[in-house]
Amino acid sequence: MSPTKHLSADASNLVAMLERRLNVERAERRRLQQKLAAIDMQAAGSGSVGSRGPAERLEELIAQRTRALSLARDEAVAASRFKSSFLANMSHEIRTPLTSIIGFAELLQDPQVPQAEKADAAKTIVRNGRHLLEVVNDILDMSKIESNQLSLEKIEVGLPKLLADIEALASSRAQEKSLCFTVAHHLPLPPVLMTDPVRLKQILLNFCSNAIKFTANGEVRLEVRFDRARDALVFQVVDSGIGMSGQELARLYRPFVQADVSTTRKYGGTGLGLYISKQLADMLGGQIEVWSAPGKGSRFSLSVPVGTQPRESEMLTCDRDFDDFQRPAFQITAVDVPNLNGRVLVAEDGADNQRLLGCYLRAAGVEFDVVGNGRLAVEHALAHEYALVLMDIQMPVMDGVAATEMLRRSSYRGPIVAVTANVMQDDVALYRKSGCTDVLAKPIDRTRFYEVLRQFVDAPRSHPQAAEAAYQRELAGLTADFERGLPLTFAAIDSAILSSDWAAVRSLLHALKGTAGSYGLEGLSKTAAEAEHSLSIGRTAEAARLCSRLCAYRPTGADAI
Repeated sequence: MSPTKHLSADASNLVAMLERRLNVERAERRRLQQKLAAIDMQAAGSGSVGSRGPAERLEELIAQRTRALSLARDEAVAASRFKSSFLANMSHEIRTPLTSIIGFAELLQDPQVPQAEKADAAKTIVRNGRHLLEVVNDILDMSKIESNQLSLEKIEVGLPKLLADIEALASSRAQEKSLCFTVAHHLPLPPVLMTDPVRLKQILLNFCSNAIKFTANGEVRLEVRFDRARDALVFQVVDSGIGMSGQELARLYRPFVQADVSTTRKYGGTGLGLYISKQLADMLGGQIEVWSAPGKGSRFSLSVPVGTQPRESEMLTCDRDFDDFQRPAFQITAVDVPNLNGRVLVAEDGADNQRLLGCYLRAAGVEFDVVGNGRLAVEHALAHEYALVLMDIQMPVMDGVAATEMLRRSSYRGPIVAVTANVMQDDVALYRKSGCTDVLAKPIDRTRFYEVLRQFVDAPRSHPQAAEAAYQRELAGLTADFERGLPLTFAAIDSAILSSDWAAVRSLLHALKGTAGSYGLEGLSKTAAEAEHSLSIGRTAEAARLCSRLCAYRPTGADAI
């Protein structure tokens, strides 16, 4: 039975049970009313007037029980309706990005599709994949909160870096809608605070994402100030969007629902973000406040304890204190690939994941073997020398937990890292109890993946000459392929400029800047960066001039524009 049918069946059973109880109460009430009528008739016949007091109290008691049961039934019906709407919304939120991912992935396989369209298809797949991951993360976070499994850490967090990370992530989303996103520092500010950086960023990014989502034009601003009286940092996200009414604000933090049904249809979203943010804020010892009015925008405020006592001399008193942490957005996803020397066993039954892990390992110079189930993983691990075993959990024949336990019982002492999408607190505890050294979550974060590799796989003293030559040949081939595709990129930029689609121009320049830099074409990357910056400050004529220089680029063996 599907989750939707299961939930609907549970709700229907609950409503039916309440209906049965209500019918019993009604029948009992009719019986008592008949008895009371007989008592009244008897009292009337005898001239007695004092016997009506107990009867009236009994009548009132029956009425109260009837009203309570009716209210319980209405609440059950409402809960069923909310959850049914939530599941329908989840189906839409999951199926919509999946449709784009599958459709554009099929497009990439078509040899007749131009290279420029394939590049756009790849970006679309990544964008929709990240959206789908956000939906799944919201559902998992809510599940952890409801089951009291969400744990927080408390570490020292640098305020400038925290704000720089949020600005870089939120700015890229704002640029897609041609909105201005700014961060305002109300100085002085403490340099650090003691909190959970992941969950704090999650709350603030939720505020920023909502502000961007519900703002068609204008700006979104993140303000931060220090409240000395409460020893708290106050973050405010202000937008010029659609705003909310008092009725919509009243149900703002309820799970499963957004401010309005039409909001879900028009803007999308799970309806869980603010509910989760409210729970996280409470766990951080913080407080959320909201001001909003229809057509006038909204202001979401989060105050969290600083948790430290900074000296006056340590306070941040100048905007230049934040400059060292500014960085181009494309560098956030840059991955430092190590150069390693060793052999790894990959136990994974999914062909796509096998190829992906193989690609990551080859990039680091690591040799590897691949097996498709836990039993083969045990056989290979015991028969060969591996620096590391990457163990998928859900596999046929024998799952990863059983395979790990069998290896440990066989006195296998090598590191085993679980690779799984199930990373609830109880799941991770089970993997470690079975003998896993560490856990990698799916989808795999490449930076985290290489951090784990560095722990267990040796780094070579020098890169072997043959491997270096092979690497240079592969790089030269990839660079040549990239340069052959440049005319299509330049044509797309020209077309976007002719139609004054500056958002598309900026997106193309942003991608070109990062990719050209990755291939060592520094002149091309620098010019693209300059053109992108000109667009960001509204100098379209200057950007168009720089784009014409870009389009004049010809591969000559030396990168110069």
